Amino acid sequence: MANKVKFKLQGHEKFPLREGWLNKGLDAVSKDSTVFTRKDIPAPDILGIGNNMVKSLRYWLKAYELIIDNGSAGAELSPMGELIYKYDKYLEKNFTLWILHATISKSRELATSWYLFFNYCDASEISKEQIFGIMNRELQGISQGEKYSEKSLMTDIDVLLNMYSKTGGEDDPEEKNVSPFASLGLVKQNDGSWEKAHPDRRSVSEWEVLYELAVLMESKDQISIESAMNGENGIIKIFQISNVLANEYLDRLDAMGYINVSRTAGLDIIYRAKNFTNMTVVQDYYEMHR
Repeated sequence: MANKVKFKLQGHEKFPLREGWLNKGLDAVSKDSTVFTRKDIPAPDILGIGNNMVKSLRYWLKAYELIIDNGSAGAELSPMGELIYKYDKYLEKNFTLWILHATISKSRELATSWYLFFNYCDASEISKEQIFGIMNRELQGISQGEKYSEKSLMTDIDVLLNMYSKTGGEDDPEEKNVSPFASLGLVKQNDGSWEKAHPDRRSVSEWEVLYELAVLMESKDQISIESAMNGENGIIKIFQISNVLANEYLDRLDAMGYINVSRTAGLDIIYRAKNFTNMTVVQDYYEMHR
């Protein structure tokens, strides 16, 4: 019997992730593993948000792999959630936002639309209808005939575009409704069309690239530069940086002793120079940038 296809649309209850939500969730779960399941004090009373927002928050914590959700048995911080809660609980560092972005962008099973958007929507300027067309086509392949709601897919697109493009002004009363991921500068709206933009090069560094390499090279000692850059969940796809900048960061990581980059004899290969995982990369970064 074939394995059941796993994909998920609209787990967020139509609520884009808001400023402060992840911190609120991390704090609550760290103090009470039953915060989402207890009967005596309902989660909305503990968290100070509505019931559907609680469901949304729980989903976002899972999609960003910050909690391990044990259903009716409660939840606990994941190893990554524990690291972020310890070193950057208010998500003030760009590095934290970038690794969370990278996590959800690769989550085909829990955040399918995020995976599709950042892996397959390559056009620099594109309408929402064209985004839907590309993602719907790819989802048909992923779903393998399993039914899904096209309306839910469009809702996902609306939420995603909102999260990555909506910014608030200094006196904007809706400031708290803005997602922290808008600050990454990855999506811009231009007169009815949408643009996947290069982020400010000061925003993303070689550390985010090393984090992504750790994921791509899990259980591997080498990977082709082409695959690491432009393959599924590749560095250029996820971070939307230029090929020139990505190669510059590879050279920095080579100089730092994490990898060896070979561009000789037509063999463009990245070799592992020492052991590292995504978790050790995060730990190293936070310890060096306290």
